[in-house]
Order: sequence, then structure tokens, then C-alpha cells
Amino acid sequence: MKKVICILLFSLTISIANAQNHPNIVFIESDDQSNQAVGAYGNPSMVTPNMDTLAKEGVSFTSAYNMGCWSPAVCIPSRTMLFYGQYLWDSQKINKKNAPISLPEILKEQGYNTYMTGKWHAMGNHPNDIFDQTGAILAGQLKTYYTDKGHATDIVGKEAAQYIKDYSSDKPFFVYAAFNAPHVPRQTEQKYYDLYPTNKVKFPPSVIDSGPLNPNIKYNYTKAPLKAKTMKSRVQQNNAMVTHMDERIGDILSALKEKGIYDNTIIVFMSDHGISFGENGVAGKVCLYEPSVTAPLIIKAPSIAANKKIKDRVYLQDILPTLLELADVKTVTDFDFQSLTPLINKTDKARESIYLAMFDDQRGVISNNQKLIVYPKSGNIELYDLEKDPWETTNLKDTKKGKKEFKKLHEKLMVWQEKVGDTVNLKSIKP
Repeated sequence: MKKVICILLFSLTISIANAQNHPNIVFIESDDQSNQAVGAYGNPSMVTPNMDTLAKEGVSFTSAYNMGCWSPAVCIPSRTMLFYGQYLWDSQKINKKNAPISLPEILKEQGYNTYMTGKWHAMGNHPNDIFDQTGAILAGQLKTYYTDKGHATDIVGKEAAQYIKDYSSDKPFFVYAAFNAPHVPRQTEQKYYDLYPTNKVKFPPSVIDSGPLNPNIKYNYTKAPLKAKTMKSRVQQNNAMVTHMDERIGDILSALKEKGIYDNTIIVFMSDHGISFGENGVAGKVCLYEPSVTAPLIIKAPSIAANKKIKDRVYLQDILPTLLELADVKTVTDFDFQSLTPLINKTDKARESIYLAMFDDQRGVISNNQKLIVYPKSGNIELYDLEKDPWETTNLKDTKKGKKEFKKLHEKLMVWQEKVGDTVNLKSIKP
């Protein structure tokens, strides 16, 4: 009996020791925020001092992609892939009955206390079933940001900060603060709107003053014709929401500093996908153009060198295995996504290509800065040189180079299809 008790005590001691060796983790996620809505990503008009600080003190990935969607609410597949680590079409099959172990559950097994506040819009189990504690769990689509308890952005920021301030356990914590901002309805205080007067909004070259909507994109969130005035107003609202959220992120960072644990905490900031405000004739996010299919991804960690930018193309959901590796958390779970630490430490290269898919009507692949988009239903083809033409303004499909690149990229896309279980027929598509 004494021997059994000794063994149990020894095991408990080892478990506690392992938990104490893991760093705290704060994971902050926004919704519908493109790379254009972060100052550190090259937009000097953005007022995002806290996001910019994280980028300066950590590593920022400037070409981080969401693989795609099966839902017009693109956040659902993005967050499902994020929490379970499975590629797009396998994630689509996840439900409450078959949900694999999730990121917070893996961390719980390793001795973490896990906490969530904010938006939950993923397949599988409810956050109350996979987190130790939860704050306000908000809907994926809010009718209004204003509640009896205050503005939704303020609620999420204050609850996350308060959890950190009140934390007293010897165990490490994992805080997931999921903001709805800057998703519609874009409601905030006038002082934030005033930072972005519409007459100062500048569009990238892929936006025209007025014109038709892109006929290949089913889900456009405006009526034709596409009007610059309308888009400028939406950019103003979007940016205002981001700055409001950035202030609440500042509260979370301040709580870590007050606790004396800021420097030793892994901090992630990312969005689930971007959004377009007229680029390529699109007003929305259900497309494969760069403003919609990429989003900011920033990691600050004790083991990561400061002020580092990585242009290699990665997936946003690569953050799952990356976090586990940075936190020295071991798991037997296999993930489709890959850790980013080899890229950060320059011990390995990025994927040779990136696969992208929206419903059954859009497919894309990127390799060597060449991007192919095909539309299976219409048969239309677009091919861009992202190094020379990052805003995707010149379709090269009919050029000599374009026809050569099409063949190579189409073959890569077919390989990806087999790899991920994509059944859409692309064999008949030709330039």
C-alpha cells in the first residue's frame, strides 16, 4: 500500500513539475481582419499600437492563408481547422459525436488551466465542454455589439484581462480571447470612426471607383454596381472596429505586465481570414484573392527573436502544432498542419505549394509566387505573378508564360486534391 501511495505521489510530483515547465499562453483572435488592417503590415494609416508592438517584439507572417471554406460564414471552417488541426474537407465532417481532441483539451492533459471568452464558431463540441472555464460566449453573428454588459469588444478584452489578473494557480494557463471585431455589424464609438475619415481612405490598385461585381463570386455582400463611396464607408467602419479592439488587446498585455509574466508568456495574435472591400470586384470574403484569403499571424514567445517578418506562405492553422512545440507540449495526435518553428529558426523551408478552395466553385494553388485560380462551374481561369503583381490586377492566362505556368500549377492542384480528398472535377479545365 505504501508503495502504491509513493508511486502516485511521485507521478503527481512529476505532473506538477511538467506543468510548471510549460509557459503561459495567450491566444487572441479577431474576425474578418485583413493584413491591410494592421499598421505593422504596411498600412501607416492604421492605429494599432498594441498589434504593432507584438509584431515588433515577435515574428509576423505576412503570407498566412486560410485554406478555404464550405460555408459562407468562412470563420466556421477556419476555426474548426484551427482547433482540431485537420485540413478543410476532413474538418467539414467534424461534429459533436466524432470531434477529435482539440487544442485546449490537449493543453488540459498537460496540466494547463484553460479559459475562453468571446466568439465560438467552430464545429464539434461547445466551449463549455472543452475549456475549464469560460466567460461570455458570444454568437458567431452578432445582431448588435451593444449588450446589457457593455460593448462586446470591451467584454472580451476586460474578461480576458481580469482572468489573468486574478489567476493564482501554480499551473500554467491558456487564455483564448476571441473578438467578434471587426465583423459586421461594425458598431463602435464615434471617436474611432473619426480616426479614419472616408476622404482619406486609399484603395489598392485592384479597386475601381465603380463597376460590376465579380461574376465568379457567389457571395458578394453588396448590390451591383460596386461603388467606391460605399466601400470607403465600410473600410472606415472596419478600421474603427480594429482600433477599438486594439485598445482592449492593450488591456490584456497590461494585465500580463502587471502580473510580471509578460516576457515569459507565449502570445499569439491572428485573424481567421481577411475580407475584400472592392478588390477584384469583390465585397466580401468568400473568394481566393489575397485580401480575403490571407490574414495577420503574429507570435511573440520567449524563444523567438524580435522584429522578424517571414514572407513564406503558410497556413493560419499551422499555429496549432506551432504552439504545442513552443510550449514543449507532447502529444500523440497527428495534425495535417505543420509547425512553423522550423521556418522561424531557419532549419527548414516552407511548403512547396499552398492549396485553396471555396465550396465547389473555386480552387486555387500557389507555387513559386505563381497563383492559379480556377472556377469549375464557369470554366474561367486566372493566373497571377504575386511577386510582380501582388494585387492580382493582370491575368496572365493567355500569355506564353501563363500557359506554361498553368500546366505546372494545374498538376500541383491535382496532387493536392488527392491529398485532401477534394472530389471536384478539374481535369477538363484548360487555358
